[in-house]
Amino acid sequence: MSLSSLERVAGNTYVIPAPANIGVWVTGSRATLIDASNDDDAGRQILRLLTERGWTLDMIVCTHSNADHIGGNAFLQKRTGCRIAATAIEAAFIEQPILEPSLLYGGYPMKSLRNKFLMAKPSTVTDVIAPDGPILDSGLEALPLPGHFLGMIGVRTPDDVLFVADSIFSEEILCKYPVFFLYDVARHLETLSRLGSIGAARYVPSHAPHTDDIRALVAANVRRVIQSLGLIERCCIEPSSFDSILERVCADCGIDLDANQYSLVGSSVRSMISFLVDTSRLDMHFACGCALWSLSEGIGEKTGPG
Repeated sequence: MSLSSLERVAGNTYVIPAPANIGVWVTGSRATLIDASNDDDAGRQILRLLTERGWTLDMIVCTHSNADHIGGNAFLQKRTGCRIAATAIEAAFIEQPILEPSLLYGGYPMKSLRNKFLMAKPSTVTDVIAPDGPILDSGLEALPLPGHFLGMIGVRTPDDVLFVADSIFSEEILCKYPVFFLYDVARHLETLSRLGSIGAARYVPSHAPHTDDIRALVAANVRRVIQSLGLIERCCIEPSSFDSILERVCADCGIDLDANQYSLVGSSVRSMISFLVDTSRLDMHFACGCALWSLSEGIGEKTGPG
């Protein structure tokens, strides 16, 4: 992965285009990063871009703790002594990266899951921040965007540029990964609903180009979630185990599983099952030592939430 350019979004707000875009807020000669990409090599390239412009790295603000957003933290902190800021629950994952593959897998992760894609190197969170309001003395503002992960935030710069992290994905990613990772479906849908009305001069998703209008992309993400929920409901017209639901989802969506995808897709399917149970769309019961899910009485073959 080559991080070779720095684009001005507005004023003193920049983005380093990457698989997970990196924000840069500059005050004088001091730079604050919004996320730090996925590994040491990315951290090295980020530092080179900053150094070439005479900027000193002051702090990394982590929108959330997924490895593709914090993988450069350890290298950058070791080289510069920079501060790292995150919300409390995300800080735990940043300092104890084994928590991410453990959460995804639902137990101690096998060796094939203890990799840089799911488990970044540990770094030290120097500043635990609130999910909303001013971020220390940086001039930046945090906005709560829960759902994709436990304590994810967006970050607004004084140039009115809003970094919205993994709250929305590009339509290309939605097509490539029809079941994308979600931790809390209800809160994700609430976040999407709020995003449509949160004003900003410019929006920077982590996995889509920056834009001045995200309403169409928000709508596309809502549709994708509803389609996935409808698929799981159809899987449960007859009582079905988790494995049979996952098999049907993968077949319908053309998903080829490996260890990483099994954990990511499997975790998302479990989260969607939880949402459907909590909203009285599915019932959970047990037979012969197996957990089964089926449509709630009265739902019939109706699909979609609510």
